[in-house]
Amino acid sequence: MEENAQLKQIVASVLETIIDAVNLQHLDRSTVNEETPLTQGGPGLDSVDVLEIVVAVEHEFGVKVGNPEAGKKYFRTLGTVADLVQSR
Repeated sequence: MEENAQLKQIVASVLETIIDAVNLQHLDRSTVNEETPLTQGGPGLDSVDVLEIVVAVEHEFGVKVGNPEAGKKYFRTLGTVADLVQSR
């Protein structure tokens, strides 16, 4: 599978994991892309939602976020979460 197609598949999988983790079934998926922030300017998630997303992504994709600084780095946008998953 070509790298771009693989990344798009990972982004879609990460988006579904996030939607399930924080009950965003109402979210219009056509308005979300790799640049969509998870907090400010995005779907309006708070810090508890982001923590739930971290746990769900770790569980679903077998990745670990070692410390809060890594969490801030990887859980800024949908694309940065996908990069974390792709790097495993």
